[in-house]
Amino acid sequence: MKYLCLTLLLAASCSRPAGRIEAPHPRIVSLIPNATEIVFGLGMGGHMVGATRYCDRPEAAKSIPRVGGILDVSVEAVLAADPDLVIGSSHVLRGHLASMLGRAEVKILPLDFDTAESVIEGIKAIGRAVGRESKAESMVASLKRDLRDLKDRALRNPRIKVLFIAGSNPLVVASRASFLGDLLERMGVENVVGSRAVPYPTWSLEQVLRADPDVLLNGASEAGDIMASLASGGVRAAREGRVVAKVDQAILRPGPGSGRAALGLADEIVKVDAALSGSRRPTR
Repeated sequence: MKYLCLTLLLAASCSRPAGRIEAPHPRIVSLIPNATEIVFGLGMGGHMVGATRYCDRPEAAKSIPRVGGILDVSVEAVLAADPDLVIGSSHVLRGHLASMLGRAEVKILPLDFDTAESVIEGIKAIGRAVGRESKAESMVASLKRDLRDLKDRALRNPRIKVLFIAGSNPLVVASRASFLGDLLERMGVENVVGSRAVPYPTWSLEQVLRADPDVLLNGASEAGDIMASLASGGVRAAREGRVVAKVDQAILRPGPGSGRAALGLADEIVKVDAALSGSRRPTR
């Protein structure tokens, strides 16, 4: 959840190909958790010599030496890792860090994981850089299958109105402009946060009451506290228990597992809505 909150501070960026690393045993530093998962998924986790403190998936990633966070990367720690390739956000791989890596002749790969399409391109770019193009294509094909299966998976008539809570203090929600909003739209539910200007705006209790969602999706770490607060504030979905209280973390961190996590979330939304609404929402 802390990682998600930090990513809200990073605007969209364009990726730039690093070129293939020719070293027989490339040394890789990842400054973004999404990329760390992809590197491991490509079977290159053993080549990682540095990662952020938020790189906690898969479990093996926790043992990689830390080089700081996402916005407070230690240039000295990155250089000390003697990498051949550094992967990170373009908002981090610039300025002093980019200059120092350039002097050390280290290749950099700035990536953006804001949309499903950018996740796909990011997987391909990492695959090319580390010489795992075939494995990357397989990973992309799996993600694309999941996204195809996600289409209208939770579509009902009328549409189920949902509110995805990404943070609780303050109340941060996912709009249609966010990666999460993209997945909700694909599954056929109505995201009550209609704004396309800000991916993760903050909302007041009054806004939640006006939106009156059918189902609340909790991606915040303080599940009990936020739902109790909304229930006491008069939010019907919270009072009636129309809540998906545990959201798979893979959907919060755009990556190869996000499609599969979104399929599970779509099924949970339908289950929660149906359990408390009877048959009032027949499938189209």
